[in-house]
Amino acid sequence: MRYISSDIIFTSNGPPLKKGVLVVNEAGFIQDILPNKDLIDSGNLEFYEGAICPGFINTHCHLELSHMKGQLPKKSGLPRFIASIVENRIASDEIISLAIQEADELMLKNGIVGVGDISNNHQSFIVKDSSPIAYYTFLEVFGTQEDFADSIFQSALHLKSQCKHLSSITPHANYSVSQALLKKIAGSNTGECISIHNQETPSEDEMFLNGTGELARQLSTKRKFTPTRKSALQSTLPFLPITNVLLVHNTFTSHEDILWVQNNYSNVYWTMCPKANLYIENTLPNFALFLEKNIKVTVGTDSLASNDTLCILSELKLIQKQYEISLNTLITWACRNGAEALNFNTLGSFEIGKCPGINHLSQLHNGNLCEDTAIKKIC
Repeated sequence: MRYISSDIIFTSNGPPLKKGVLVVNEAGFIQDILPNKDLIDSGNLEFYEGAICPGFINTHCHLELSHMKGQLPKKSGLPRFIASIVENRIASDEIISLAIQEADELMLKNGIVGVGDISNNHQSFIVKDSSPIAYYTFLEVFGTQEDFADSIFQSALHLKSQCKHLSSITPHANYSVSQALLKKIAGSNTGECISIHNQETPSEDEMFLNGTGELARQLSTKRKFTPTRKSALQSTLPFLPITNVLLVHNTFTSHEDILWVQNNYSNVYWTMCPKANLYIENTLPNFALFLEKNIKVTVGTDSLASNDTLCILSELKLIQKQYEISLNTLITWACRNGAEALNFNTLGSFEIGKCPGINHLSQLHNGNLCEDTAIKKIC
């Protein structure tokens, strides 16, 4: 049995404990949580200066794009970024597989214990099946032409049959999936999670409201789009299954849309990838809008095509540098909310019977993150 303590224990399940103790068995399961380290003989105690928290949950990643690190232009805007992925994605199977393996190892080193990963093919499956990280794979589909919905969906079902871990068929984005395909996704869903890229560029809402803008022009060669006169989010979310839905990026989501979701849905999680937002659109979501009561925020890294690393701590540092958000709140976003969204029932918080992993955060400044804050996985 291990007795692990720290100056602060962020349980991700309530207020922090000061100098409490986690009683952990050899398999990493929490056996007990004690209020004071003085209850344990000092010779049996592992004490870590700074703080400890549960393992992080990365709710949005694209492992299969790991080989594209540093290849795409920064601050080009989403339409150009998407075009660049299509132009530069092709590489040998060996290069792609090696990059995926290295990305998985990088996340493990950075204290990530669970990942929601986007897949368009089977290339990442072998790595994910053998990794100590828990993976939930979102099998992503594209297709704006109604006539192709069935064939696209059948291909996704075939891909799902090759996936041995938790998975579900999910739409790429509000603008890239037809209503017919959305209905097929919803009709086949039996409670699995759904992920969808949401309002990552201002031209997304412009397309749905007016049929204009850069994104509409880029997609006009693929279909004739009829504006809904509603925001992109309000146009698409009603077609999704009634299950956990992860809205990813939300860079340009309005207060009106947030209130609309709050009033109509209880199963929506807002997944933020701030470093990727800066890489692509050179702006961040207005995090102040998401601090209202009961809004469930999670944190992702996006891919190495839009990030220089896969590290949740780096994402939290960026958020706290820009906004006055408590570290306890950020840990809840990065741990419990992510595990809840992806149905990782034994991860996300320090509770008896769970096996969430333990991260040590060193070099905090007045209880907050700073540039020097480091992470080490200790369990």
